[in-house]
Amino acid sequence: MPPKPRRRPTTETEEEYHCRLAEWEASKLHPRDIKVQGNSITQKYYMENLLPVYIDTIEKMREIDSKPWFLQEDGDPSYGIRKAGLAQEYKDAYNIKNLRHPAQSPDLNPIEGIWAIIKQRLQKRIFDTEDEMKQALQEEWDKITIEEIRHRIADMPRRCAELVRSKGGPIRGNKW
Repeated sequence: MPPKPRRRPTTETEEEYHCRLAEWEASKLHPRDIKVQGNSITQKYYMENLLPVYIDTIEKMREIDSKPWFLQEDGDPSYGIRKAGLAQEYKDAYNIKNLRHPAQSPDLNPIEGIWAIIKQRLQKRIFDTEDEMKQALQEEWDKITIEEIRHRIADMPRRCAELVRSKGGPIRGNKW
């Protein structure tokens, strides 16, 4: 750890001192309390905490527009897509249809473009606690505009063509 800066000499302006103090603060090591508990969820957790929100949204959309509404999921086993389970039974009870989506295909999932926005916005920030990180993620998520979402969706035909050209290999785009 760098030594604490000395007191402000009389030849240094207050602004210069505060600038030097800020540089010193930035050079200190920041302890990290972030504890990753894993990134997997269970079908039970998915069914009890996430799926009701999705179903509520789909039901509200059905009231507004009678066209078919689908739930797009990425093939994670906890979503109950591969085999019948709690989550699939819950979706069946509410007549929720899944949009078939290839597993391990982030190039075809517009949400990956949204994650890229958040990652770009947060990449230079340092978090001291897990709660700080969660709060920052939520704040950035809340700032995502409908225009940014529409841009990612509008980019899908180009991405599909790129994926065909690359014979299923990874693709790059200027948005994600």
